[in-house]
Amino acid sequence: MYAIIKHSKLTSWLVFVLMIVITQVLAWKWFDKERSLEKQLVEREVIHIGNLIETTIQNSNSITSVMASMVEHDLLNNHFDLIAEKLLNQNKYIDGIQLVQDMVITHTYPLKGNEKAIGYNLKTDPSHVRELMLSSSLQQLHFEGPFNLRQGGIGFVGRYPIIQQDTLWGFAAVIIRKENFIKSLGLNQSGISNLFYYQLRKQQEGAKYTPLFANNRTDFSSGVIAEKYNAVGDWIIQVKLKKSRATKMGLSLSLIGLLISLIMFYTMILNLKRY
Repeated sequence: MYAIIKHSKLTSWLVFVLMIVITQVLAWKWFDKERSLEKQLVEREVIHIGNLIETTIQNSNSITSVMASMVEHDLLNNHFDLIAEKLLNQNKYIDGIQLVQDMVITHTYPLKGNEKAIGYNLKTDPSHVRELMLSSSLQQLHFEGPFNLRQGGIGFVGRYPIIQQDTLWGFAAVIIRKENFIKSLGLNQSGISNLFYYQLRKQQEGAKYTPLFANNRTDFSSGVIAEKYNAVGDWIIQVKLKKSRATKMGLSLSLIGLLISLIMFYTMILNLKRY
C-alpha cells in the first residue's frame, strides 16, 4: 500500500512538472507570436512614413528641376509667378518657391508673407553656405532644416543647383513649413498618435541630427520599436508602439498556466490522502 501511495505521489509531481512545462511553452509561443506581429506593425509604419517623405521630396525635386531647366534655357523670362503658382497648385504640402542667384534670393512665390526673404544674402549665414555647397557638389536637390525661416516660422528649404554654361548660376528652391511637412506625413504636431510615438531626425551639415518633435521625450531605445534610415533627405525615422499587450498577456497566460498546474497537483495530493 505504501509503495502504491509513494508511486502516486511521484506521478503527481511528474504531472505537475509536465503541466508547468506545457503551459509555459504555450504562453511563450503566444507571447513570441504577438511580439512578432507587433514588430511587423511598427516596421510597416516606419516604412510608410519613409515612403511619404520620399513622395514629398520627389514632388519638390519635380518643381525645382522644372524651374532650374527653365532658367538654364532662358525660358522663364517674366513668368516666374505664373509658373510657380501652377506648380504650387499641384503640390499642397509645399509652401513656396524661390530663385537664388549668386547666393541672393531674387524671387519668391507667393510674395505675400515672404517679403523679408527677397534680397537676403545667404552668405551672411555660414550654415546656409555649407548646405548650398553640399547641394551644388551633389548636383541634386538637397534639403536644409529645420531652421528659423527669414520670413518667420520654422521650416525646410530644398535647393536644386542651376548650371549655366558650366557655371553655377544659383538655385531653384522650395520652402516647406514644419507644420505642413508634418501634415504631409499624416501626423500631428506632437508626434504621438493613438497607436505610436514618432520621431524624425534630420542630419545637418556640421551638426548632429535635429529632432523634428523636440517635445517628444519618449525613449526609443526600448519597447517595440522600428528605425529606418532614409537616404533620400538624410532622415532617421523612429516609430514606437505606445502599448504592447504581448508582454502583459504573455505574463498573464504564464501565471494562469502555473495556477492550473498547482490546482491539478493539489487536487491529486488531496485524492491520495483519502486512501
